[in-house]
Amino acid sequence: MRRFLSALWAKLSNRPLALCDSGDVDGITSAALFLRKYPSGVIVLAAPSEVNKSWWIKRLFWTFVADLPCPGKVLIRADHHRTNKPCAKVEFYDPEAPCSALMAVKALNLENDTVANTLVKVAIETDTANITSKEAENLDLAVRFSSYPEKIYIVRNLAINGLQALGNAKIRNLVERGYRAKKLMLEIADKIPIKEVINIYSPIDLGISYRQLTIELQHRGAKMVNVLLRLGRRTFRYYCGADKNSPYDCTQVATKLGGGGHKYASGAQYKTPFFNPSRGIEVFINTLKTYLSVDRLEVLELTKDSVRTTTY
Repeated sequence: MRRFLSALWAKLSNRPLALCDSGDVDGITSAALFLRKYPSGVIVLAAPSEVNKSWWIKRLFWTFVADLPCPGKVLIRADHHRTNKPCAKVEFYDPEAPCSALMAVKALNLENDTVANTLVKVAIETDTANITSKEAENLDLAVRFSSYPEKIYIVRNLAINGLQALGNAKIRNLVERGYRAKKLMLEIADKIPIKEVINIYSPIDLGISYRQLTIELQHRGAKMVNVLLRLGRRTFRYYCGADKNSPYDCTQVATKLGGGGHKYASGAQYKTPFFNPSRGIEVFINTLKTYLSVDRLEVLELTKDSVRTTTY
């Protein structure tokens, strides 16, 4: 409701309206770039899975969309996801670009803006899973564990102050919260044996970034990591990470589950039938079996205290 009212207010007050990905630094940075270009604009953040399911997102006309599937009625869109089909009147789309923010800075004509370019640099680091600067790490941790209002707060501060926003007391607290979650993620990663392909099921949300877990396990030697998180009785979220030098293609699994993304990083969110909630993990297992061409699949079930292996 909060997002719908924000969008409605933008329309009634004739303000520029943008829709950007809520899940990562690339989407948040793209949103900040939009507000840097249009300080009076209104930002709505959404997950890719929400774009095609939300009736009001599809019905509105958006000034700018970034890092998301095209909802249908868009003036300008900036994106780099191979699975997102272009549909805007003006497309800044390059599936070979390292992040959508790089396309956004071109779309918004901010290429000579020093602050905008520093924001794009951290977006490239985070979206390519090659974080080398403290600024990129801190912004990544702040964004991953923020609520919707907190993400909007980050966007507005980045738009005005660029990376200096990381010195803001409230944002520093978000970073510290992210470091605590990262510490727990690393403890969980230590319990997972490294194999070429790792398949994980988390029946409850452990309060970590599961995308961050896939990256960590890849850094430790895994070539493909598939994670299924149960968000609710019928709702499941899939995360996939694959090494760029491997033959694995995350989109081949994610698209079968109703999602998309990149060859080396994709995701999906899906619901099971009301009468058969256990179907969620069955779909995950069967899809992986088909993709990997195996009859038996080893899945690690996570809890805060242990990792249990089950073969399906």
